[in-house]
Amino acid sequence: MIPRSLPVILAASWLLAALPAATQDLRPDSLVQYGGVYSPACQDASAARVSITAEGLVVSQGQRSLRTPALMDSYTSFGAAPTSPVPEGYRVEFIGESFSLYVFEDAQGKYVPLDPYVPQATRIVGAAGMRARFGRCQ
Repeated sequence: MIPRSLPVILAASWLLAALPAATQDLRPDSLVQYGGVYSPACQDASAARVSITAEGLVVSQGQRSLRTPALMDSYTSFGAAPTSPVPEGYRVEFIGESFSLYVFEDAQGKYVPLDPYVPQATRIVGAAGMRARFGRCQ
């Protein structure tokens, strides 16, 4: 005998499975201003890349990649108080489910440092790639 509530439970389960895993809270202007592709060698198709899009955050090189859905951005990741020690040039953090990417800016332009912020990217880009400057590609 099938319980009368089973169809309701099955329908609710199906609806929950169809919902996104996490709510996305990305400001479109953040993506316009700081999203895109970053690389130590933008002209070299084989160079490591960092991509920041509404679809997700990706660190890749060749066939290897580290991916996470993009959840939100934060302009106060290092603290909102005026006395918080914010690293020089920090602009925004793009927060994903399993890692975050930080965008900084200096006289040379916008860039994404991987070391020390994304240690799990070492298996993708190697030790030298972790220390590389991932500048924004135009």
